[in-house]
Amino acid sequence: MRLSELDPLIPLTELREELLKLPKGYSFYEEELVDFLSRRRWPESNRRIDRTTFWRWRNDNGIEHQKVFSRLDILKLCQICDHYRIDGTRSEYLAIVKSKKEAVLNK
Repeated sequence: MRLSELDPLIPLTELREELLKLPKGYSFYEEELVDFLSRRRWPESNRRIDRTTFWRWRNDNGIEHQKVFSRLDILKLCQICDHYRIDGTRSEYLAIVKSKKEAVLNK
């Protein structure tokens, strides 16, 4: 499967289901992922996410610097992309990530 075959605005739950159909260990290359995220972030234009933004999104989600990405990485990056598409801020997103981590630690 190629990400370019999917509707860029596919809901995260449906995207997760599509990704789970792939063989374990299946991965995607950075270029393909950036193209998909760019279409998801700005569906009405041909704008492209720059490298600095992509690196920041990876860092904010604790994704190691790499050129290939797992299914979970894609879901995390789509989540942050959706947050910014609805005019969310970085501090809001980091607060959400922090509260999720705290909830996991408190269990």
